[in-house]
Amino acid sequence: MKKAGIITIILLHVGLLIAQQDPQYSHFMFNQAGNNPGFAGYSGQINALVINRQQWMGLKGAPQTTFMAIDAPFKLFGINSGGGLIISDDQLGFEKNFTAKLTYAYIKNIGAGNIGIGISAGIFNKSINGTWQFPEQQEPVFPNGDSRKLVFDLDLGAYFAIENFHIGIASAHITKPELAFTGGGNIYLKRHILLNSAYNIQLANALIDLTPSVMAKTDGTALQFDININLLYNKKIWGGVTYRNKDAMILLAGTSVFSDIKIGLAYEIGLSKIRKSNIGSFEVLLGYSFMLEGGRPPQTYRSVRFL
Repeated sequence: MKKAGIITIILLHVGLLIAQQDPQYSHFMFNQAGNNPGFAGYSGQINALVINRQQWMGLKGAPQTTFMAIDAPFKLFGINSGGGLIISDDQLGFEKNFTAKLTYAYIKNIGAGNIGIGISAGIFNKSINGTWQFPEQQEPVFPNGDSRKLVFDLDLGAYFAIENFHIGIASAHITKPELAFTGGGNIYLKRHILLNSAYNIQLANALIDLTPSVMAKTDGTALQFDININLLYNKKIWGGVTYRNKDAMILLAGTSVFSDIKIGLAYEIGLSKIRKSNIGSFEVLLGYSFMLEGGRPPQTYRSVRFL
């Protein structure tokens, strides 16, 4: 019981620290639609993506996240556009966060590249189980019993690509919605800025592509960044490694099946003190891409980043 109590205290404090943070993903380089509304429809294909993440396995109440996204190109009044749907279910100890958003992007050719400017709008629902704690560790800031709050949430983003390079910037929780719980436990969804960039390098061996990428996130007070290098062989098999500052080293591997189905696995080795209480984090990705009859709109390049 003592050990369980210690773990609970850790989770409560971790929950207080990151309750305003969005879920993080090892496969961020494949999850452009989830990172940036400006990417919707950009690849010229219909893309479906599912990610399941089991963080800090073996730790009671550890985060578990399921993410789903679909995006597709279309024309709106003759304008090149993209649309999509994003759903996320994130559980951490005493809280559950559910997000559902619709996305629209305006896509325009600029010189040798294309830019997508997008918006995501939908709901964010937070559920808190005030009885999850051990009786001797009751926290007055949490409501007694179950409590739920639903708010409107809004994201903006821009995505630009030219040849083998892309860069995107997005802002999540633009309106900083407030979730007011009984007992004074008010929570604000802090506005986050996300910057994502990658460059696809064709090596001397035509069968091998090297893609370094980076994801940086900040809420104005703290900065987190992921630096990744992925190696793609014959456009079908990839492997890579990511460093997340002060948090984890991540190993990734995956393969394409029939050119339109992708399966990816990732294992995280923790670098923070909490690593002593778990056996690491594991993530699975499944992606499926296809084109409607009639072909797809012209695009500047294709790489492992496009599912």
